[in-house]
Amino acid sequence: MKARWVTAIASMACVLATFSTPALAEGPGWTNNSTIKKIVITIDGGVNVMLSPPLTGCAAQSGYGAAFASIYPTHPGINRIKADLLTAYLTGGVVALYLSDSTCKVAEMVLGGW
Repeated sequence: MKARWVTAIASMACVLATFSTPALAEGPGWTNNSTIKKIVITIDGGVNVMLSPPLTGCAAQSGYGAAFASIYPTHPGINRIKADLLTAYLTGGVVALYLSDSTCKVAEMVLGGW
């Protein structure tokens, strides 16, 4: 009986650790499955997005800080990405973002995560 409790507690700790780790800015590459916490439309029409779990070490456009990934206004798919981000934000849906570099510049996204 005691062994089952230890196993259950260890399993729960692993699950909690998985969901509490930050989605580090180690681009290029995919973020963890995340939810959208904030969306900022910048003065030039770009988009900054804050995820949960949070990103760190980003260089967001317009100085929004290290937790924001950026879709620049020159991105050919910015309107579609913006619409999908808004949908995920409003529904609490899961996304994964492909960061094209270490500044957290977004190139692609997946609705529903991996």
